[in-house]
Amino acid sequence: MLVSLFLVLAASRSAEWPEGIVYSLVSVGFTTALPLAGVLLLVRRGHVSDHHISDRRQRAPILAGSLVSIAAGLALLVLLDAPGIVIAAVLCTVGGVVAVLVANLWWKLSAHSAVAVFVVFGAVSLLGPWGLVLIVVPAAVGWARVALHAHTAAQVIAGYAVGAVIGAAFVLSVARP
Repeated sequence: MLVSLFLVLAASRSAEWPEGIVYSLVSVGFTTALPLAGVLLLVRRGHVSDHHISDRRQRAPILAGSLVSIAAGLALLVLLDAPGIVIAAVLCTVGGVVAVLVANLWWKLSAHSAVAVFVVFGAVSLLGPWGLVLIVVPAAVGWARVALHAHTAAQVIAGYAVGAVIGAAFVLSVARP
């Protein structure tokens, strides 16, 4: 959900109507909606434990499939001549998915925490100080993941670190000289 909202924000801050809507639909569709639909189908068929993919061993093929979907969306965005901010947002999402995929081969890093921090970095870069309103989101997400026994505090903190690196990459990629 947070990535979807961030992609819409990136598109709306970089393109006018109706192009911004098209970029939003393409980026959200291929980056979050199609991968989520695939996960929900796999859950329904009993191939995956739940929509959070709680079993770390099930994550790699799902994340790899997500990368295929995101790559297709990225190719379409390039063909549509989408603004650099939208391309950067999707590329940073790819970076986050790859980092989480690699980490989860050995350890259950919190992707939720990584996304929360990434979105705060992105929101601040696109909205200025107003983006700081979201600073409570990573804390709430991290607390919830630990309280639900979905992650340890270390896994949440590692997610924060990944999100900060990917978020910083986004900020640097859209910084104006």
